[in-house]
Amino acid sequence: MKTTFACVVLTLLAPIAASAQDGRLQLEILDRLAARASEKQEVTIDASMIASVIPNLANAKTEAAKQVLSELKGIFVRNFEFDDPKAYSMDDINTLRKQLAAPGWARIVSSEEKGKDGSWELAEVYFFQQAGKTNGIVIIAAEPGELSVVNIVGPIDFNKLKELQGIFGIPAIPGVR
Repeated sequence: MKTTFACVVLTLLAPIAASAQDGRLQLEILDRLAARASEKQEVTIDASMIASVIPNLANAKTEAAKQVLSELKGIFVRNFEFDDPKAYSMDDINTLRKQLAAPGWARIVSSEEKGKDGSWELAEVYFFQQAGKTNGIVIIAAEPGELSVVNIVGPIDFNKLKELQGIFGIPAIPGVR
């Protein structure tokens, strides 16, 4: 799954430029999973929070990051780990997919692995487009016992997205400079 997720991240860094707005999922539908999770991480950074942090970034490397951040409307992450590998099901993922079936959303990456024992792993990436421009991304990574959903909202220039590496705890992506 880690290899698959790395491939998904690298695919996102392909040279594509965009700007528009909207593209936010309603991640509250996952709240019921939080009660079953042994670990959970939630990140909710809206446009006002992003704007309040930008002036505090200082050095030449972060100038490009400031520009990328200034255009985003939000970054929303939900990650759940469960002691029981069957604590959630494909039905839970399908509630997200229903939102992603709305006009403007397109799945650009899909990787599914099914084990002989009935286990499965899934990685999907969706782009939200308006007027031919990418205005949001959703990444879903799921395997027994773990579910991660990332939703970046706002105009996205993938050539510049790499500038966020090392800021706000965003890790460096191997092979991306």
